[in-house]
This record gives sequence, C-alpha cells and structure tokens, in this order.
Amino acid sequence: MRTRAEPGGPRRVALGPVFVGRRDALAVVDAAYEDARAGRPGVVWVEGEAGAGKTAFLARATAGRRAAAVLTATGDADESGLAHGLLDQVVAGLPPELVERFPLLRGDRAPRADPLAVGAELLGALGALPNDEPGDDPVLVVLDDVQWADPASVRALVFALRRLRHDRVLVLAGLRRPAGGPGEVDARPPPDAWWERLPATGQSVHRVRLEGLDPGELSELAAALGRPLGSIGAADRLWRHTRGHPLHARTLLEELPSEVLAGTADVLPAPRSLPSVLLVRLARAAPATAALVVATAVLGESAPLALAAAVADLDDPGDALDEAVGLGLLEELPGGPPVRVGFVHPLVRAAVRGDLPPARRRALHAAAARRLTGRAALVHRVAAAAGPDPALAAEIEELVTGPGPGAALAGAEAADLLRAAADLSTEPADRERRLLAATSRLVADGEIARAVALEEAVTGCGPSPWRAAVLGQLALFTGRFGVAREWFAAAAATEPGEPGEERPGDRARAGAAAHLAVLQLLQGDPERAVTIAASALAHDARGDDVRLPAGFALVVGLAVAGRGADARAVLDRAPGPDGGPPPVDALLVRGVLATLAGDDAAAAADLDEAVRRARAGEPVRGLALALAFRPAVLDRVGVPDGVVEGFELAVTLARDGGTALPGGLAHTFAAEALALRGRADEARAHLAAAASSGPRWWGLDLYSAIAAARLAEVADDPAAVLAALAPTRDPAVRALADGLGLLAPRVLETEALHALGRADEAAAALATLSERAAGRYRVDVARLRLLLDPGGPVPRSVSEAGVDGIVAPHGLARLETEVGRRLLAAGERRAGVDLLRSARDTLARLGAAPWRARCEDLLHGAGLTPSGADDSLGLTPHEEAVVALVARGLTNREIGRDLYITPRTVAYHLSNVYAKLGITSRRELVRLRQR
Repeated sequence: MRTRAEPGGPRRVALGPVFVGRRDALAVVDAAYEDARAGRPGVVWVEGEAGAGKTAFLARATAGRRAAAVLTATGDADESGLAHGLLDQVVAGLPPELVERFPLLRGDRAPRADPLAVGAELLGALGALPNDEPGDDPVLVVLDDVQWADPASVRALVFALRRLRHDRVLVLAGLRRPAGGPGEVDARPPPDAWWERLPATGQSVHRVRLEGLDPGELSELAAALGRPLGSIGAADRLWRHTRGHPLHARTLLEELPSEVLAGTADVLPAPRSLPSVLLVRLARAAPATAALVVATAVLGESAPLALAAAVADLDDPGDALDEAVGLGLLEELPGGPPVRVGFVHPLVRAAVRGDLPPARRRALHAAAARRLTGRAALVHRVAAAAGPDPALAAEIEELVTGPGPGAALAGAEAADLLRAAADLSTEPADRERRLLAATSRLVADGEIARAVALEEAVTGCGPSPWRAAVLGQLALFTGRFGVAREWFAAAAATEPGEPGEERPGDRARAGAAAHLAVLQLLQGDPERAVTIAASALAHDARGDDVRLPAGFALVVGLAVAGRGADARAVLDRAPGPDGGPPPVDALLVRGVLATLAGDDAAAAADLDEAVRRARAGEPVRGLALALAFRPAVLDRVGVPDGVVEGFELAVTLARDGGTALPGGLAHTFAAEALALRGRADEARAHLAAAASSGPRWWGLDLYSAIAAARLAEVADDPAAVLAALAPTRDPAVRALADGLGLLAPRVLETEALHALGRADEAAAALATLSERAAGRYRVDVARLRLLLDPGGPVPRSVSEAGVDGIVAPHGLARLETEVGRRLLAAGERRAGVDLLRSARDTLARLGAAPWRARCEDLLHGAGLTPSGADDSLGLTPHEEAVVALVARGLTNREIGRDLYITPRTVAYHLSNVYAKLGITSRRELVRLRQR
C-alpha cells in the first residue's frame, strides 16, 4: 500500500548544504593539493568531535577541484567488522577495466586474502591511474569516519598509502575525535591508532582540527540558513552557549524563534540534549518520513533507498526522502545507482535508533533480515532476537563450523558470530562451547588482544580441558608463563570421559600439550620441549591447533638442542596440501632456522615464499614471526631498500594483534639494522621498545644483547660491546645460541677482546668460533683471523680467504676492507686500493654508513679522495635499489612490486638517476653498472 504524508502535514523545503568559515583549514588543503599536483603526495587529517562538520568540510574541500579520479569511502560502526568493506568503497571509484587487472581488488576476492597483498594491488592500481605528466591533476582519496574502518581495509590502505613517494595523490581523511570534557585541552586518539601510522613522512602530513565556529562565522551561518540573528551581541551569546559547535548551533538556529535568538538574555534556552531536538524534529514529520528515517537507522548510517523503503513498508519513498532531507536528517549520497541515503551525521542516527522502543527495533531488524541473505541477514536476525534463541544459535554455529561457505570466514569474523551464538544459547554447555570456540578462533587468527578481552568470560566457564587449554594459551601469549604452565598441566591431567565424549576434550588435551612444548622452549628447556611436542603430535586428535604449535616446538627444540639434522629431517617430511609443496608454516620455520645458522640466501627464499603464500590467502599462524625475520634476512643478502619499513610493518602487525613475542624480536632486529646504518638514536628507541614489549625470554634477551653490542661496535667502544654481551655469556643461553648456530655474540666478543688487547682470550674465542662457523660466520672468521694475526700471510681477495660463494655482502665488504688495509700496509697499493674501493661501493649501496666511513678513512690515508659515480652524484638509497633491479632486467612494474612502490615512483627515481649519471637509457645504465 502506498503511504503518503498526511494532508496539511509540514513540508520543509530541502536545503542545500550550508558551509561557512574554515578558511585557514581550507588553505591547508589548498597547499596540499598543489603539492600533490607537483608529485609530492600528502595526507590531510580532518579531526573533530561529532557534529564538528568534518563531512561538510570534506565536501567543500573537494568541491570543484580538478582530479584524475576521486575515490571516496565512509566508515560505518555497523560495518567495522566487514572485511575490506571500506576498501571496497574506495575501489568502486576506479575504472572497471583497471580493477580487472588487479584481481584482489574485486569483490569476489578470497575471504581470507591477506590485506597486505590487497594493499599491494591497490598501490599498483593507484600507480596505473593516468596522471603522469607534471601539473597533471592528482588522485583524491577521500575517507570519512575512518575511526570505524574495518581492520582488513586499514591494513590494506596503510600498506598502500605509506608507500606513495612521488605519486600525485592527496588523501583527505575525516576522523571523529571524542569531545573534550571540562578542563580537557586535547582529546587526541591513542598514539597506537592506525591513522597515526599512515603517513610515510612527517613533511607530507597536515592536521586540521575543526574547532567551533567563531561568533562572526555563526552570524554567517545564521544568514545562510535564512535565519539572520538581527541583533548586536546575539552571535556572541550563541557562541557562549554552544562554543561554536556547528551542529548544536545550527539546530538552535533552526528550532528557536527568532525573537529568542535576538533577545538579550544571558542564557539561551536549549533542549536538554541534541538527540531530543532531533527527535522533536522527527516527531513533526509525516508518518512515511518517520518510517523511512527509522528504517534507515536500523539498517545503518547509510543504506540503499529501495531497501530502506521496503523495511519501512513504503511503495514510493520519494516524498518521504524529500522531507527527511529538508528536516536535516537524511541526505542522498553521491554515486550509484542504486540510490543510497544516509544520515547527515552519526549523532542523528544514534538519536533516532536509541529512541526506538525495543519491540519496534527488533521488528524492523526482522523485516531487514527477510529482505537480505547470507551473513547480512544473519546479523539482523541476531539483532531481532528478543532473547535466547537456541535454533538461531545452532544455525550460526553450523554456518561457521560446518562445511558450507561459513567455513571460509576469517577467524575474527567467525569469532564474532560464535560469540553471538553463545549469547543466544540456553544450555550452559552450548554457550560455553561457542564461547571457547570464539576465543580459540581469535587465538588462531593472531588476534591475541581480542582473545584476552574474553578471558574473564572463559574463566567463568565450567571446568573442562578445553577451558584450561584456552586459558593457558592466553597466559602464554601474554607472558604469564607460570600461570600458563598451571593451566596446561590442568588440561593434561583431565582424563577422557565415557565413550562418546566429544572430540574437543581430546583435542584440547593435545593442544595444551602442544603449547606446553612451546612454553618449555621459551623457558630454555629444548629437550623437554621435544619430548612433549612429540607426544602431542602422536595424539589421534590433532588439527592445525595441535600440529602447528607442536611442530614448531619439535623442530626448533631439536635445533636448539644441537640436533639440526634431525630438525631438517622433520621439516622435509612435513606433508604439503594434496602432496604439493611444503606447508607454509614449514617454510617459515625452515627459513628462520636457516638464517639463525648463517645461511641467509636459503632463508630469504623460504621466507619470501612463505610470505607470498600467506598473502595469497593460505592460513599461517606465524606470519608475524616471518615478517619480523624477513627484513633482517633481506638486509643481510644485500636488499636494503624497504628494510626499516619492513620492521615497522612487523612491529605494527604484532602490536595490533597483541602478539608481543614476535613484536619484541622485530624491535631488536630493527635496532641492529639501524645501528649498522649509523642511526643510533633510532636504534636505541627500538631497543627500549623491545625491553617494554612484553614477556622476557632467552631469545629476546639474546637478540637485545646483539643489537646493543652492535651499537657499541659502530661507536668504537669495545668495552661497551663486552658489557652488552654479558647476558649471552650465561652458559645456558650460550648453549642455546650455539645449538641454533647463532654465533653473532661470539663474533662480536672476539673482535672486542682483540680491540682491548686481550690477545690470548681473543685467540681462544676465535678457535671456538672457527669450529662452529658456517655460512656468513665463515666470512667473519676469515676477517678475524687477519685481525688477530698481523704478521701472517695476506690473501689478495676474498676467494683466497676461502669464503667464495657465500651470500653475505656486509661481511664480505668488511673482509675486503681488512684485506685492503693489510695490502696497503704491505706496500701493495694498487691491489689494496682496488679492494677498498670495492668494499666502499658495497657498503655505500647497503647504507652501512659507519663501516663505509672506516673504509673511506683508509682510502684517505692512502692519499685518495674516494670517488665513484654513485657517491659523487649522490644517489639515494631508493635510487640505488631501483638501479640494482634495473640491472637485473626488471620492468618498472616489476620493480614497483618488489619495492612496494608504484611504477610512477620507479620512473621518478630513474629520471633522477639519468640526470645524475648523464645518461638517457636503461641500456646505458646497465652498461655503466657493469664497469
């Protein structure tokens, strides 16, 4: 039946958008826009509390601007759990043919597609938009209400936008900030919020805080609304009453009689709250208008008009929408078809929805569920539930745990549905099973922080092996090792019940044993870890929640115990899916063990493949660990570009997920890499972060000591090197490090002893090191032998030093430096200078500033001023990395994919390189590189 407005009902003329003031803020956007046109991408954060006018400001800031493309998206509180929901809105603004070139940008991507891989494709798509020439119009990316962005979109967007370097892109992001209370000066978001990590450089970031309008702007607003104040001092009174809050002020201007506004009363009358004003306005609307507004409020901050009309039971919503717009409640959103409508501000929706009687709200959710399908319908059915609904709970559980499409849901999304199912359950056993399943899903997905938030509820469950196993895992991953041990022991002590007991009991006991093995490993007892892990793996009930932690503990435990051959044999036997390549987790562990033992080339291959497969959608529990080790490995094999950013990515992933163990390691790896680059202050900051990142365990202590010793080494302070290495001289820790083949502490110690003149101790240390050295450590041994034997024979090359075929550019360059120094001292100037130049060029390419400086000091001592095309022309590290990949024959697109930059940024770097080198083609560049 068609529903019309009642005759004689109020009809308001729809007002166009009203915008006043904000001139300084608009000037910031103007400057950032011109920078973007010049190839200097930027981000403008537009912050303000609810009703401050962020959305109106973004509309005004973009209105009339020329742009190669405008990509828009708006966060929604109800969609913050919808994976890639915000990103899909952004992608909708891209040309369809461009989206087809990047399949992970399409809506039919795999549900578990890695956000980093999606971000890489977004980066590629932004780089493919046509705005290559100087002065071209930039791409505008307009994001509103980003505080409600879903995590998958966050990670993809952060990954892409951080890597914009010389692209014509301007990001305008609206962010709601909480209103400051009495006496509060600032209410900034917490420093670890994702939007604080987005900008790549401080110079490209601009922050606009939308404060209240001043009295003059309030007067301008009143005139624009057709409600001129008509009284001197009225603007001041309105400002004192509202502090210039735009939404509050506009509401009063529209609702209060003009004589009241123009009066001289010190205090203006006002509604008790903004919601009450809006609800009065809604109450005056025609029934059809109210129904449309209420239905939209139930559906979200925006919804397709047809769906909202159907839920409101309106055949033709045209008149109702006109009135809702005129009342300042709804607006028609740009884009479409289909036509979408949304609230002018989230506060409006909150007021409308909050005023609904519970019964009516549930009825509207039920109506929405009948018109939707899949998960969207299920969400509305949950909201429509008036109380426990065991049938609905069972349906949710079946969707998530059964063989259907729900089985593909990501861990966090599945966990949210299982939590809802737990709340709808009537039987305690059902409720607890679903709660424990939800928590286990979060742990498996690396969402430790979210899982820990459920710890109290899990503790309240009845005693069971599953409950004990879950509580043990939560304690383990948050560093409460003693508590974890008690819970695992409690789970293991339970006995199977009568025949027919459900699988979770057996599986929980096996899972507890698997994680207990990990705990034994972290606490430095590898033999015990191996025994417990083997027992867990022998259990009949073993899924990935048992196999992965137990397999990790078994393999690493064997390696730490000095049984590397046995560890490799276990990894080689790991069955791949359907007889294919090794599981991604096996690749990850194999790569970690390889780099610990000094074989960085093999480690790079395994970790690269593991990360690639994880980003393609394969589930991997250890992704945070892979991302922590991978930049360190790439740095050591001579791929320095993006290393520091790689560590930042690892730290971010660990912090966001609450996985402190890999996060602490990433901080120590970053500290060492920064020390080698001469960036001591940043290195110390990472060391401090590692110390406060979470639980202490021998691996973190070991790597912290290595990084601190490296800082002392580049500062030429051998005594400080030995002091930093003190934790590694503990016999138990040294045995663990030696078992893994991690010999960096021995290398640093030997050189420090030599520098301090403690020759006998240095010689003994070198003898022990030589017996154990493999891979890159053989290069260190060759250099230390030269240092400790000043009168011995001098090799004329690294080949003569017996270390040919090892991929260790840092170590080889340092060895060349020492050989060159000895040759100069022996009077062989030409051979010595050639080696020193080679070493200096390598160290310059790697960004190893302290060691490069020492090499150049030797060249100066030989009467030479260091030269060379790269240095005299001042190629940046980014340019160096691009040149290296050009020399390998890669295209701009392939280089961009390798370095996580856009092809346009590659072209920018190449144009600078050509100008510096005086060449005009890739062929000339390759020829020059080969000289």
